[in-house]
Amino acid sequence: MAVLITGGAGFVGLNVAEQLLKRGDDVVLFGPAPPPAAALAALQREPGRLLLAAGDVSQASDLDAALGAHTIDRVIHGAAVTADLAREKRAARDIFTVNLLGTVEVLEAALRHQVRRVVQLGTGSIFGAAGKSGDMLDEQTSVVLPESLYGISKFAAERTGLRYRQTRALNLTVVRLGTVFGRWEYETGVRDSLSMALQLLRAAENGAEVVIHTETADDWVYSVDVALGLIALLDLPETPEPVYHLSAGMRWSVEGWCRRLQERFPRFNYRLTDRLEECTLGRTKAAMRSPMSIARIRRDGGYEPAYLLDRAFDDYLAWRNTNREFGLNSPAGLQASGSAPRPIS
Repeated sequence: MAVLITGGAGFVGLNVAEQLLKRGDDVVLFGPAPPPAAALAALQREPGRLLLAAGDVSQASDLDAALGAHTIDRVIHGAAVTADLAREKRAARDIFTVNLLGTVEVLEAALRHQVRRVVQLGTGSIFGAAGKSGDMLDEQTSVVLPESLYGISKFAAERTGLRYRQTRALNLTVVRLGTVFGRWEYETGVRDSLSMALQLLRAAENGAEVVIHTETADDWVYSVDVALGLIALLDLPETPEPVYHLSAGMRWSVEGWCRRLQERFPRFNYRLTDRLEECTLGRTKAAMRSPMSIARIRRDGGYEPAYLLDRAFDDYLAWRNTNREFGLNSPAGLQASGSAPRPIS
């Protein structure tokens, strides 16, 4: 039995694949291009078996080929176009083709191939401006008011998945992610805004001086915690709740992150401002929103974030030091070189 990950060459997909492979699972990464060569090499060193399936989530035939080639009993659906305003203006149809219609094709394929379990990735972006209205965002009671086409398309996809759960007996759980950062983040070509944590780390490594907004999004969650939380829900035969939040369940200190970077990289300097026009990072900033409650995933999945500020910082820099070449040539880096896992034909 194998786990198929749509968007498997992406940031979250690689983190989930890494943790599944570490415990010996078979993993199929599905997407239009393979991961960067450095990621492939690292994943191949894990004890599990890694396979690649080239395809587009909007094409039923591609999904059928991938699901039919191996006995896949679980799917993590993570394929998405994380669009900024510029992409909205030039490629609105593409955003909905992948985020919404691609989700429909994945759900239909899961039904055709009798997939036992589907975990569909959602996002805290669906809250929009309403996400600043309370101390904690709850899965059931918080108001959802998406503003961007990314948030709108992802909310439509979320509601579609829940309808399949309700009316088609599809064993599906939607998991809304906080602001993810950490291992394996890179420019994929369909993810328009890199995490502030990575932008700051790159600036620190270059000895730059940056100005960031005082209301930069701070509901961060480390990528390893995200992967482990998703796997915990994937392992459940089913979930009592249709929707879960997966984050750190708290506000992070962006300034605390900057202070740690300054200690490690003495040439790095930073300043906070409430004037957007002064910002050198985050000019199209993701607005600060309330933390996402993780009470339900704690209760049902046994999830507990292990990588908070200090541990996440140490792990991320240690990982970065051993993966210096990763992502340097992306999105061109999507073209893998050297020995690669056997593709599914």
